Amino acid sequence: MQITLTLNGEETTFYTSPDTSLLQVLRSMHLYKVKCGCMEGHCGNCMVLVDGKPTPSCVIPMATVKNSSIVTLEHFMNYPEYNDIMTGFKMAGVNLCGYCDAGKILTAYQLIIPSSRPSIPQIVDMIKDLDFCCTDINSYINGIIYAIATKHRREGKKNGRK
Repeated sequence: MQITLTLNGEETTFYTSPDTSLLQVLRSMHLYKVKCGCMEGHCGNCMVLVDGKPTPSCVIPMATVKNSSIVTLEHFMNYPEYNDIMTGFKMAGVNLCGYCDAGKILTAYQLIIPSSRPSIPQIVDMIKDLDFCCTDINSYINGIIYAIATKHRREGKKNGRK
């Protein structure tokens, strides 16, 4: 099946079985920041942005991403929000191991995008299934809070408003 989508900002056409996972295709393209983890869509190690939303690529058949925009961590590292997140993580003492980076960073992105600040329970709900092999959950939550503050400073906002 021919599947066209935008991958990391470039229109790309794939010839693959419609049920091949997005993870398999991305790994075959040497996009190795997308890791194989639980293979059930829970741990976050294979996370990508699909049309701007963090999505586990291991459970996404290629047929469902036709005409979508896919962003991997490799490309996301060029976004200003990436620097906001990494600054927040550093302030909180979050040290990523390299294996679970995509899930932690792209989930944080989903939480820092709205102009309003998420509550602690909202953050906990969004991160409950992530793999916490290299940092503790409290440091990660603090890292997200610091990343939100860093983003707001960069944008010239105070208290979530301009």
